[in-house]
Amino acid sequence: MRKKTLAVFLIFTILVALLAPTNANAYTKLGRVMTKASAKNFKIYINGSAKGFKNIIISGAKSWNPSPYLNTVSVGNDVKSNFTVSSSNTNKGSVLAVCNSTYNTSNKLIFKNEITLYKGFRSLSNNHKIETVAHEFGHGFGLGHVKTRNAIMLDKGFINKTKQNKTKQNKTKPQTDDFNGIKSLYK
Repeated sequence: MRKKTLAVFLIFTILVALLAPTNANAYTKLGRVMTKASAKNFKIYINGSAKGFKNIIISGAKSWNPSPYLNTVSVGNDVKSNFTVSSSNTNKGSVLAVCNSTYNTSNKLIFKNEITLYKGFRSLSNNHKIETVAHEFGHGFGLGHVKTRNAIMLDKGFINKTKQNKTKQNKTKPQTDDFNGIKSLYK
């Protein structure tokens, strides 16, 4: 009986070891991306409704610049912008902002992103506003939500409220996992 139990245990252990994922990345992809050229030189248009959040929006966008695959080039008019950011008086409850991407369904290339900041966004601290905007830009680049607490693409809550923040690192910005996701999309 003891040998049979040991054999079953060994087989189970080997199966778990072979079937366990070896990829420790937590990032998820939405299945659509911008062109590499657009991502490397992305342009933002902040419409009149969101002008009061201009510095926060720019900070959120530029927080992705440490990636060699992304770069905020300009903030300007609506012509040829990759991202349009607006603000809405609509109360969406716990939904603070959204990024709606328009993309070609055959090749999955994004040609327009529209970020909308909802009423609840206004009551956030500046750090949480920047984190929220950076998160929505992440969706525009093609990243999905994660459950891990060490990514800007966290599905709910804020990463700068975690125990990790005791190190006084700036947690309003994309983290290693977020940048690994960008690398997997744009390298």
